[in-house]
Amino acid sequence: MKNLITILIIISSNLVFTQVKNQEIIRSKVETIENGKIENGVYICNLFDWKITIPEGYELIKKERIEELEKKGYEAIKKETTEGIAINRHPPYLIGFQLNKYNYFKSSLETLVETKKITLEEHKLFCEKLLTETYSTIKGLKFELTKSDLKLGKHDFYKIKVKIYSEKDDVYLLTQEIYNSFINNNLFSASINYTNEEVGLVLQYNFEKSFQN
Repeated sequence: MKNLITILIIISSNLVFTQVKNQEIIRSKVETIENGKIENGVYICNLFDWKITIPEGYELIKKERIEELEKKGYEAIKKETTEGIAINRHPPYLIGFQLNKYNYFKSSLETLVETKKITLEEHKLFCEKLLTETYSTIKGLKFELTKSDLKLGKHDFYKIKVKIYSEKDDVYLLTQEIYNSFINNNLFSASINYTNEEVGLVLQYNFEKSFQN
């Protein structure tokens, strides 16, 4: 259980690179939140053309809780960061929702203005290296990391998937999927985390469909 808590702290940092009782989503009203609004169970971003449905039965993750965990995640991974590369401990939060503390989606959008220009491929390699080095330092765990490129709507993304197991008995613990893209001179990041494959498929489909609208 200690290792699983450590995983959640690292995941929460989102590499730019949960459980608190959160408010129920009221689907019949419009709710204005930072960087967008929620209307009839759909988050509509006001920073770029994107909207995503909040699945039935999921709760919003409060921004304050995300920032608390991101701070811990920042401390956990900063020692693995290559000199000259900055990790933002509080990337601008868009929307997050959870079924429970192990199964959730969250997203952020960070400006790339006045940052070192790199390609999406270079960012993918950096993210892969940082994840590999970070997870390798956690005793009692082993992991499988795969990466791929995909097109969602008009945007190029890369995806890194990490499946995490107990080193002692090979028991499956958790999967993390990270999606990153450069959108309008910003880094868009989304993280899907799950312990149940069916939940993972729902969250993955829901996210990928959000860029097909």
